[in-house]
Amino acid sequence: MRLMMWTALGLIMAIRLLSALDEGLAWSVAFVTMAPYPPLVALLAGPHRRRVRDALLAVLMMLYAVPFAVAGTHWDWMPWPLAVAALCSFRGRVAWPLFGLILVATDVAGLWTDDALSASMRMLQTADDGLIIFGLYALVVMVARLDAARGHLARLELLRERLRVDGELRTVAGAHLRAVLAQLTQAVDAEPEIARDRLGAAVETVRQALTDIRATAADYRLPPARPAPIESPKVARLTLAAVFACDASLQWVGAAMIRPWTLLLLVPLSCAAGVVLLLMKPSRKQMILLGVLVGLPAMPFSYLVMELSGIANLWAFFLGLVLIRMRPPRSLMITGVVVALYVALNFSLSPAPNLAGVAGFLVSLAILTWVSYGLIRLSNLVVLLRQAERDLTREALIRERTRIARDLHDLLSFSLSAVVLRGELCDRLMEADPVRARTELAALPDLVERALTELESVAHAAVGLRLAQELSAAHAVLKAAGIQAAATVETGTLPPEVEAAVAAVLREAVTNVVRHSTARTCRITVTPEGDTVRLRVVNDGAAEPPPATPSPGPGGSGLRGLAERTGGRLTAGARAGGRFELVAEFDS
Repeated sequence: MRLMMWTALGLIMAIRLLSALDEGLAWSVAFVTMAPYPPLVALLAGPHRRRVRDALLAVLMMLYAVPFAVAGTHWDWMPWPLAVAALCSFRGRVAWPLFGLILVATDVAGLWTDDALSASMRMLQTADDGLIIFGLYALVVMVARLDAARGHLARLELLRERLRVDGELRTVAGAHLRAVLAQLTQAVDAEPEIARDRLGAAVETVRQALTDIRATAADYRLPPARPAPIESPKVARLTLAAVFACDASLQWVGAAMIRPWTLLLLVPLSCAAGVVLLLMKPSRKQMILLGVLVGLPAMPFSYLVMELSGIANLWAFFLGLVLIRMRPPRSLMITGVVVALYVALNFSLSPAPNLAGVAGFLVSLAILTWVSYGLIRLSNLVVLLRQAERDLTREALIRERTRIARDLHDLLSFSLSAVVLRGELCDRLMEADPVRARTELAALPDLVERALTELESVAHAAVGLRLAQELSAAHAVLKAAGIQAAATVETGTLPPEVEAAVAAVLREAVTNVVRHSTARTCRITVTPEGDTVRLRVVNDGAAEPPPATPSPGPGGSGLRGLAERTGGRLTAGARAGGRFELVAEFDS
């Protein structure tokens, strides 16, 4: 990436050296004119602390004045190093006014030493060189920052999504559950009739919260909308437009110095080429059309109107597209042909220049070609990096929303279902067994508080399950549903991730037994099997197989999907005697 910028900088330095030699300066004096280049290179190699940057700028300005003491104004004194330093060392609010001030000063100084048209050409060349290096420098910095910040946007958007989901869940279900908790707390010590009314209202509120949570979980399974396509960076588009405008203007000024009426031909052709280059959608058609607009006027029509040969200096933008759109060796062959035509055109329409002049023509073409190629290439790289960051962010959001939907389905739905079941049991016992009813009623607030804790944890991926708690909850839920439960645990202390996985599958299995079976008994065993832990849940209500037991596909919220997500292996199916057996194994 940085190679593109350093190559362009080296080519500009080379053409300025060749220009000094073309003006007849001795080699020693020509090298003195390159005095400002080392501090400029040091500035671009940054970043630097402010003191170091200011010191380099001061040295650059002092060294820029040195060649005047040796060669006077008889050298190519365009202050393009100062323009580059201004644009690349300061922020936009300071950089662009400084850049404009340098251009105005260049024009004024040019009017003092030359005529108006020559002064304009000097100013345009200064702007051109400054914009070339600045555009490449800005894109290189942008690419480096995007690469360094890889994943940052995903983490930021993930945090925002969690905060948004947290607020949404609190609005959807949190208020319901807090109201339920208040109703049940009041019902514990209330008179039987009042307690029954408040219990009924609380159970109905929990049912509504359960419905809302399931609907919310379904919504979270929908992927977020795709963002709008990414455009190429503005700095690349504007720099390419500015460089093209500067080079086209240089040709106009050159033509105006000879025969002004030829501007009637050059200006429309240049503007049309600019529209094709800057506004057309990148394609092979764009490349061909630009080649026609800048190629035919120079060859052969420049033999009729010599000033049209100036448009050949825009061939570099065509070559930039060729190098981007076509692969070697075809792109290299076309580039070789264009370079040969360019040399032939410069030799045939004007007196043969000296060796330094010929080299200057070729280096100028190489600079613009490299800049056109570099701006488009770096721009594409920025777009790819931004798109990759967007894709990474979107995938992270999809995973997070899917996780939230699963936790709502697999975890929170169980707790709320348990509240509903035990609330209904409590209501039935109000008249048949008031003492037990009070006991069951007193346990309900704890279940609601547990559901509130899980609700607050879902958005932050902090839901932690413990096997002992889930066994106790499973026993209570099965009992509330009228199912006789028995549990046997023969494992010792399990690793936290294995314990959480076993507890999660147990919770979903018990939920399915309650919802989808006609069981009267359910037996739960957790046993070690070598390096694995086996969970076995057997019930006698398999007359109608649970609809949730078949695989729901990869990543689903059913039992098989839950086992796969937690790293387990699951088998389930009907057995003889009307039993239904589920076996899940997890590596410990």
